[in-house]
Amino acid sequence: MNEGARRDLQLQLQQLRDGFAEAIPEKMAEIEAAWAKMAGGEGRGSGAVEAEFQFLYRMAHSLVGNSGTFGFHDLSECARALEMALADRAPQANLKEAVTNLQEAASRAMRVSRPGPDYSDFPLADPNASLAPAPLVLLVDDDEFFSGDLLLQLEGYGYRVKHCRSLASLPSALEQEVPAALIMDIIHPEGELAGPAFLSDLIAQGKSLPPALFISVRDDLSARLEAVRAGGLGYFTKPLEIPQLISRLEVLVGYRGPEPFRILMIEDSATESTHYAHVLRRAGMQVSVVGNPLQVMEPLLTERPDLVLMDLYMPGCSGLELATVIRQQDAFMGIPIVFLSSETDIDRQMSGLSMGGDDFLEKPISPEHLVASLTARVTRARLLRANMNRDSLTGLLNQANFKYQLKLELSRAARRQGKLALAIIDIDGFQAINDTYGHPVGDRVIRSLTRHLQQQLRETDILGRLGGDEFGAILLDTDEEGAQGRLDSIREAFSTHHYRGLDSVSAAQPFAITFSGGLSGFPGRTNVGASPEGLLVLADQALMEAKLQGRNRIVVAGV
Repeated sequence: MNEGARRDLQLQLQQLRDGFAEAIPEKMAEIEAAWAKMAGGEGRGSGAVEAEFQFLYRMAHSLVGNSGTFGFHDLSECARALEMALADRAPQANLKEAVTNLQEAASRAMRVSRPGPDYSDFPLADPNASLAPAPLVLLVDDDEFFSGDLLLQLEGYGYRVKHCRSLASLPSALEQEVPAALIMDIIHPEGELAGPAFLSDLIAQGKSLPPALFISVRDDLSARLEAVRAGGLGYFTKPLEIPQLISRLEVLVGYRGPEPFRILMIEDSATESTHYAHVLRRAGMQVSVVGNPLQVMEPLLTERPDLVLMDLYMPGCSGLELATVIRQQDAFMGIPIVFLSSETDIDRQMSGLSMGGDDFLEKPISPEHLVASLTARVTRARLLRANMNRDSLTGLLNQANFKYQLKLELSRAARRQGKLALAIIDIDGFQAINDTYGHPVGDRVIRSLTRHLQQQLRETDILGRLGGDEFGAILLDTDEEGAQGRLDSIREAFSTHHYRGLDSVSAAQPFAITFSGGLSGFPGRTNVGASPEGLLVLADQALMEAKLQGRNRIVVAGV
């Protein structure tokens, strides 16, 4: 980890916050001048009054996101109240009250020294980790302060970011280099829904666009609908929860190396299976072919497919019967099943869907149609699975799905005579952090440890949040001693970072924190570790021993 680079990032982000704080008086002067013109606008042309109204609305809108991002939450709430009053065309007396409250909040913000956001938990991309360039994200937002902060945060997570300061600059930016994703504000100077309207126009012109995520201070249904109609695959309200945004980006653009789409094809015709497998593999998908439908259960468990593609008519077992068998097992309830068959009878096609199928594709089918159909199904399934299977704060697997992955990996290791190590990690003294500094700071510490683990473990290792401040890690092809060395390195690095409270008193006294861990492995020293439950028991006992020995250490079960 390059600590110099981390300090540089911290400095740049703090300079952005300081610049915003210094600009508050100027912004308030513009708001007050616009309000004075608007309030005294009786008798003038309605167009002039409307222009002042729109300017005041944009200024309030800008303050909502920026103030929250840089820690001025009181100012953000008052700006939101003014924005909502303007949007509702509230009476002048209500608008005056909202402006007065905003003025008072700005005055308080300038009097009280507030700590900026703590960026010590940001992972920094290792430039030597891969020769492939990091994914490019286009950020389309006219707010310089907000965009500057978000740009640096995205870069801190390893993305390349190009900032489009206006909608008009977007088409040329798309032509220079196709980005992996767009992040676009809903509101622009051209209008309150100008962002999605602009994308919709590009789509109508036949432009091919990357996945789009929308951001906004607006949280109403009309704005969300316009985002969806413009092809938006995510919607995040300001101030942003960065881990949630990053988690969605990782799913959409394939950063941090998720596996390619995994397709399990069940087809008794070797000629057709070879043809379709070739088409899908050329599209970057990973394809496993099963010729005998009666042998499908083992691949379902071991290959962990994103989608099952099967014929309707097969020897020994029909596609309808097989779909029913698959759907009767809870572990496979969420896997999309797509029938690929020459059957043209609509009633039989509907029977396939009623028995558990998600889609029906007719043979012959063009390669483009096949790839597009499966891509849409798998993308949606992965998004749904990410939302259902992952912890909302960290983006890691939740407890139930972590244990399910442990069962799968242990079965795979036993079958292949491999090895793995299981770690249970617990933050030392975490309850005291919540009691002293509050849950927002506790959440920050949890996210910090999450990023340390994600960045310093391998992409093939599996991470989960088991609850509260307890984490689980499955280190594949690793024994307990190797896992202990790796976790000790992470533990030492984590203990060097400092955190601050959110008020001026606690912010002046930064604190460090440590974690402890317990390890078990397969093959283990006893038969107890030969099952998922046994591994968990041993790792938990080792964690308790680490706590008894004084914390801030990693203990291996049975040593």
